[in-house]
Amino acid sequence: MTNTPPRPDYPPYSTGWADPETHVHVHLTNDEPQEDRWDFSWLQVGRNTKAIVVSIVTSPWWAAALRDVHKEQGMAGAWFMGWAVMGGAIFFDHARQRFLTRVLLWTAVLGAVEALPVFSELVHLLTGSHS
Repeated sequence: MTNTPPRPDYPPYSTGWADPETHVHVHLTNDEPQEDRWDFSWLQVGRNTKAIVVSIVTSPWWAAALRDVHKEQGMAGAWFMGWAVMGGAIFFDHARQRFLTRVLLWTAVLGAVEALPVFSELVHLLTGSHS
């Protein structure tokens, strides 16, 4: 003899019950949240502010190094070194996205602005005038 329980006698197994028709209505709405039109989170204000505060201490050292390169090798050497370090800092900041790489980037930018004639070169580039 097997120990199986008797079959239950309730719907859908019983024959005396009629199945009422069941209707299921599903309404899906696809309401996406409205994006803020003035989203400036890509600026990362807090992170950049902290990095600039630290870079204010370190950028004079980089500016002094660029001034030494300017004295020893000329303006072209200083510009090359400034752009090379800035390009490397941009690459590392994009690849790592750490606080230290952001400080390195701001140090390279602020040191170049302190040591090199950025604005006069920009005027020369835009107007062609050396005065």
